[in-house]
Amino acid sequence: MIRLQVTHVEVYVFRRRRRRVEILCLHRAPGTPLPGAWQPITGRIRRNEPALVAAAREVREETGLEPRRWWGLETLSVWFESANERLAALPLFACEVGAGEAVRLSREHDDFRWLAPRAAGPLFHWETQRRGLRALETEVLRSRTGIRALDRTELLAKLRRSRRGGAARKTRSRRPR
Repeated sequence: MIRLQVTHVEVYVFRRRRRRVEILCLHRAPGTPLPGAWQPITGRIRRNEPALVAAAREVREETGLEPRRWWGLETLSVWFESANERLAALPLFACEVGAGEAVRLSREHDDFRWLAPRAAGPLFHWETQRRGLRALETEVLRSRTGIRALDRTELLAKLRRSRRGGAARKTRSRRPR
């Protein structure tokens, strides 16, 4: 039986500089899986964590960036892993940061570049990542309706508030009476 698993997210971080869009490309450090590969931000979804919250956490952990806007792309990366009979689906997100934001890399990466989309694509390790980059361009950067319809900035704020509230309620309920 084939199982569907959603265990990771992928995030395309971009900025606008002098009327140009630049994509953040990260270089995998030695000693990590796929050392030397260039990629967008990718990361694991924690247990009971909404995918959008996982995307924001991964951006913060891997780059130190706090994006100002978020989009959930319509496109998913989907592939079949024949070794374990698993169909893997990867939710894709995009976020925009300010032009002057400073990137602070985690140990997972040893270099980064801000590149035009056409230059970023050939660097990416997987074809699915190049398709994700094209989805960012068509669904957000060139779309008047998509940029509004796919906006998840307010949803992320709401999810963060509800998770903090839930954590606070759990903490209060554990106090001795």
